[in-house]
Amino acid sequence: MTLRQFRLLPGVATVAFGLALIGCSGLPSSGPSADVVIDQSRQDAGTRLVELDLGSARAAFDRRRSVIGASFPRLAKPNPILLGRGDVLDVRVMEAGDNGLFANSQTRGTQFTAQIDQAGNLFTPYGGSMRAADRSPEQVRQALQRSLADKAIQPQVLLSVTASRGNSVTVLGDVEKPGLFPLSPAGTRLIDAIAAAGGARSASFDTALTIKRKDAVAHLYLDDLLAERDNNILLAANDEILVASEPRSYAILGAVATSGDVKFGAATVTLAEALARAGGLDSLAADAGGVFVFSSEPPTPDAASGERPAPVLYRLDFSSPDAFFIARQMHLRDKDVVYVASAPAVELARVLELAGRTTAVARGGVGLASDLKKLR
Repeated sequence: MTLRQFRLLPGVATVAFGLALIGCSGLPSSGPSADVVIDQSRQDAGTRLVELDLGSARAAFDRRRSVIGASFPRLAKPNPILLGRGDVLDVRVMEAGDNGLFANSQTRGTQFTAQIDQAGNLFTPYGGSMRAADRSPEQVRQALQRSLADKAIQPQVLLSVTASRGNSVTVLGDVEKPGLFPLSPAGTRLIDAIAAAGGARSASFDTALTIKRKDAVAHLYLDDLLAERDNNILLAANDEILVASEPRSYAILGAVATSGDVKFGAATVTLAEALARAGGLDSLAADAGGVFVFSSEPPTPDAASGERPAPVLYRLDFSSPDAFFIARQMHLRDKDVVYVASAPAVELARVLELAGRTTAVARGGVGLASDLKKLR
């Protein structure tokens, strides 16, 4: 490098300083400023910006619990139990006197197991073959009793269903005893089926339920099943229930002491708790007026089937004393993102720091050029 080139270094430093002032966006940063976040949300027609206060925080909490929507077909009352092909029946026949068709000196009747065949018929000793599929157990019991009336002594028939695939629900996944479970004639509810399967292995706030009924599917968490009475729906034959361990989490980013992805580890997590877990706002960098929650609000329970979640941006100004009470009322959803913007002064400090470093390099170049000139 020539002496003339060294003499150009102060001019290069000046240009670098100017570029630094113009191109602040190229500086190291923890994320966009609060103004940029707000402006972007306003430009996006699909995103709703909500200024958090006690009212909006409580309204958000009411929508935070998972619910089985109105589009999922519900039963107003238990469906009648009808027998189907392959059902196994326990049949007991009692007679009024000794020396009857089934009675003797030791017993007044008999007991046996019978199964409905593929044609939907049931065959019993002395009762013959009769139609059983698509009939209620009581109808089959009466028909069997009538068929034995002229063969046994005042026969009385007791009939119970011991196995019925067509009148069962399937519970799979993270439960103690997955399998098929029969529906009760009095009605079987969602929580009854989970209890029959031995209960969930994971904590209720980490346990996700998926209920499939024909083409309809519903999702919710087990703790919301316990909290919301309307979620405990009546089950129908052939319903499928998947129980899975799916811990909820949120991400916290920006001007906080510790950023990262954090598991709930509890039934609910408030914005105040999330910030406390992250070590609070960075006192040297955070913009107290730029605390945001990026969320995706689910459709309302009465929304039409297929309606998609809507993006919502919540903003809280922590420079207000009420902010701490509001943050305790604002409950996070699974996969929410909490973002704390950097203060504008921090960006200016970074510009000045970069400019100072550039000037120091330029001054070093000038000094070196002077030294070389003296050596000549």
